[in-house]
Amino acid sequence: MKLRGIYFPLVSQASGATNFFEGGYWFHWPLKLLGLLDLHGSGFVSKTSTLPPRPGNMPLRSDGTTPRELVPRCIYVDRRNLLALNAVSLSGLGLEFLLNTGKWQKRARPFKISLMSQAPTPEARLEEIQESFSMLNARKREFKTSFGVQLNGSCPNGGVDPKDLPHEALPILDMAGRQLDPNIPLEYKFGPDAHPQAVAKIAKHKRCDSIHGLNTLKFGDYPVWARKAPRVKWKELFGTNDPKQSPMAKRFPGFPGGLSGAPLRPFVIEWVRMVRAAGVTKHIEAGDGFLHERHVDEAKEAGADSVSIGSSLFLNPRQVKRMIRRAYLILNG
Repeated sequence: MKLRGIYFPLVSQASGATNFFEGGYWFHWPLKLLGLLDLHGSGFVSKTSTLPPRPGNMPLRSDGTTPRELVPRCIYVDRRNLLALNAVSLSGLGLEFLLNTGKWQKRARPFKISLMSQAPTPEARLEEIQESFSMLNARKREFKTSFGVQLNGSCPNGGVDPKDLPHEALPILDMAGRQLDPNIPLEYKFGPDAHPQAVAKIAKHKRCDSIHGLNTLKFGDYPVWARKAPRVKWKELFGTNDPKQSPMAKRFPGFPGGLSGAPLRPFVIEWVRMVRAAGVTKHIEAGDGFLHERHVDEAKEAGADSVSIGSSLFLNPRQVKRMIRRAYLILNG
């Protein structure tokens, strides 16, 4: 996977899958010690950070990265149905804090820094992202290796309506063309609210080096563009299809949560296929919902150049190594 002359792995860890610095979470360690989880060959993508500190719904310890709760209340996991629902809402101490730790700067292999703004207006969000770019530009010389930026335009848990976010992509990319160091690749991450036809227009922008889809599906939703993907059986899975009564909304009013895992994969595959059919020639990274090595084949057949793995790390960790190996056999990113 080559973006602006920089080689990234053909398999990316979904943003947040291994936390802000790839240290992972407590449950990863026993899985690794038992040989049930092997991430070798995958590329690190940081947990999404906002510019200012943001408490979100996942309390953090004083280190600013470790969840305070052993089993965070903002994450619901259903292993029987291979799915998860989360309302983390981008908890973190902000971009400057993360840079000041110096941990990203010490990394030896190219990686991606995931960024997003949860400011209340499009103008304020654009300004925050611009400030984030300026901060990265100013500190780029501190890094031992090259890095890319993954712009998260898709989180359904921050209070910003995800349906509004695809409309902000082009103004952000225009600004990035002026403000972001031209040697830093830019990947735009879309959610299910991004219509493939709209994505095709966005992907043509010269500052868009890669597109990523899809992020979590907001509880109760069904993308307007979807034709073949089966509807999520919200009531059967959660006892309700009302976002106000979702497991997350009951714990955190106003946060219905975002769905990942097996039910999301059909949307990812259909979206990638439709984006390619709309004429996109840029690099496409596909994820989430990939839980078996055969799902990498589905992504390739749909038109993906690389894949992202996230929920598989806790829903089906045995398959992670196989998916990575399969990706390097059949993908040519």
